[in-house]
Amino acid sequence: MLPLAALPARLLLILLLIIATYGFLKDTSGIPNSWMPNDKLMHVLVFLALTVSYLQAFAGRCVVGMAALALYGGLIEVAQATFSNRMGDPLDWLADVAGIGLGILLLRLWPAGFPAVPRDSDDAR
Repeated sequence: MLPLAALPARLLLILLLIIATYGFLKDTSGIPNSWMPNDKLMHVLVFLALTVSYLQAFAGRCVVGMAALALYGGLIEVAQATFSNRMGDPLDWLADVAGIGLGILLLRLWPAGFPAVPRDSDDAR
């Protein structure tokens, strides 16, 4: 596991969630399109970071946390369509889920660097 104690890891996760929420709901009308060339890639990278952070903060609660992150991604898309000038896009949500999957895969393939991640399906809760 990364050398993060539970409390700092959880605080980092909260900070990342705040930054991600702000970034996803921010009015982007004044930002040039060339600033963010691939929206889907950004979704994948943000949710990869959130997944790694979550698994460091809450070791062993993989299934619940990943479902919560997927729900968060869906709620962000609904909020974009409802409360901002941005459009919600189901493909953005799929990119979020892909980022979650890549985060889990990264940690499972990382050689013994992240023992907090369950290695067996029996360990996942």
